[in-house]
Amino acid sequence: MPRTFISRRRFVTGATVAAAAFAGCAGSETTDGGNPADSGSSGGPTDSESTTVPNAIQETDKTSGGGNDSTPGSNPDPDCSRLAGDPVPYDGSDTTFVFSFDYIDSWELTEPIVGARGRTQGITSPVVTVDGERESASIQVIQSADPLSASEVDSEIAAGTEGQYARFEVVSEQEFDGETIQVVGISDSDPSFYQMWLPHGPADRRQYYSLTINTLTSILRLNEDNQSVTLCDDPVHTAAETVRESLRPNPDTTIGEA
Repeated sequence: MPRTFISRRRFVTGATVAAAAFAGCAGSETTDGGNPADSGSSGGPTDSESTTVPNAIQETDKTSGGGNDSTPGSNPDPDCSRLAGDPVPYDGSDTTFVFSFDYIDSWELTEPIVGARGRTQGITSPVVTVDGERESASIQVIQSADPLSASEVDSEIAAGTEGQYARFEVVSEQEFDGETIQVVGISDSDPSFYQMWLPHGPADRRQYYSLTINTLTSILRLNEDNQSVTLCDDPVHTAAETVRESLRPNPDTTIGEA
């Protein structure tokens, strides 16, 4: 079933707001863009010498769809089948990602954003038309370069999910490199935002890197109450879950190299 939101702008920025809010719950200072400041405890890469994560999201939104072009047709409804496909592996060699993953082959990788604080990889859907307008969805895969200890990860999760004003919850658990990791999100029914901390390194020197998966979409239309109703939910959700569920260690990561 489609989900209903107050406005297009609210949904398109919803995952970014969630990431910033989680950082706030965990006690991190944030920049104007909603990224954690120099503490590096959660969220994506920020660097005064490089493009920030919000800019990366903005660029993806402006150019979303990459080469997956389409010509608007007479049908007012989007052809959601264009967003379906088969999983293909992401090549994480020679990157600071401590993980690799699969993504849907009809979606396209955008130019990664790399900074001293981490790496952002965008994945954009094919363009579809809604009432004659060209729309698309995108996934942002964001890893911080700042490692945490196991106890620091526990503190981060507790800060965001416990207490009277907690806005997040542990929505899932999954295996990664021999450990069971907790996946933090908005709710079980909302896959637009995930954050987790992935283990890396030998057991006696194990460190954990924050990974955020944001899903953004402009594939929607206004209903009679002027509320935005998202379309093509199933293939968009499948694309996001394909990334999350396929996470696995990257033996060729360059993290920690000079």
